[in-house]
Amino acid sequence: MSAAVTSVGPADVDSPGGRREATPGAGPSDGARRRWGARALPWVTTLGLLAVEELLARTSVFPEEIPPVTTIARAVGDLVPSGGFARALGNTLEQFAVGLVLGAVAGVALGVAVGAMPLLHRLTHYVLDFLRFIPAVVYLPVLILVMGATPRVAVLLGAVGALFPLLFQTYYGVTGITPILQDTGRVFGLTVSQRLVRITLPAISPFVATGMRIAASHVLVVVVAVEIIAAVPGLGNDISTYATNGVYPKMYALVVVVGVIGVLVNVLLQRLERRQLHWHASYREKTA
Repeated sequence: MSAAVTSVGPADVDSPGGRREATPGAGPSDGARRRWGARALPWVTTLGLLAVEELLARTSVFPEEIPPVTTIARAVGDLVPSGGFARALGNTLEQFAVGLVLGAVAGVALGVAVGAMPLLHRLTHYVLDFLRFIPAVVYLPVLILVMGATPRVAVLLGAVGALFPLLFQTYYGVTGITPILQDTGRVFGLTVSQRLVRITLPAISPFVATGMRIAASHVLVVVVAVEIIAAVPGLGNDISTYATNGVYPKMYALVVVVGVIGVLVNVLLQRLERRQLHWHASYREKTA
């Protein structure tokens, strides 16, 4: 008679009591649970912090100028359907978008020029390093005297807020291009404009994408700050009005709206970045 031979795997290990038990493995369901847990944890933390704020406000630990979260949420619900909120939101988004585009175009152009021409960098890098640390709102009093308290001031200062993050990110990208790529373009007879389009711009695109996300946050902060200080029409002006009149729930409601705008813009730019730059090695490594 021949005996049947069976293989013993990790799942057929004898238990301490002598019985064979299957050792649970890390199957697809376990991985899915871990992923869902990782995604849910930030929400749990956020809800916990909101609950703490609600409790501290209800028990008068916080001053009356800081209302509970539920009161702020009701104020958001009252404000959003109103026509005044829609106009203020439209003004802020318009100033934000125009300022970001203008600053991005100028920053990328200057970054490419400074990075591609070492002499230009040597002539200007002290000035650029000095100007990059000056907040854009510092120029507000002068601009109000010259241009008045108009949306153009918010747009211009928003563009200044976007300029330097994109300028320096682009510069780092240009200087990081290996000479081999540039020499290859010359060997194949590419003109300067062709090398710019086919070599430089694709190589610096991840740096520009990062600079765009940094610049977007700067522009939003600058635009809202200008609206608050100079009474330029927008969400910031309404925040200042509610604060002056002691309508704190609506003031905080608009602050929440500004924060939500920033989060949504960042998420949109991240998704656009992953979609447009999926071919780049750094993004392939993230998705692998």
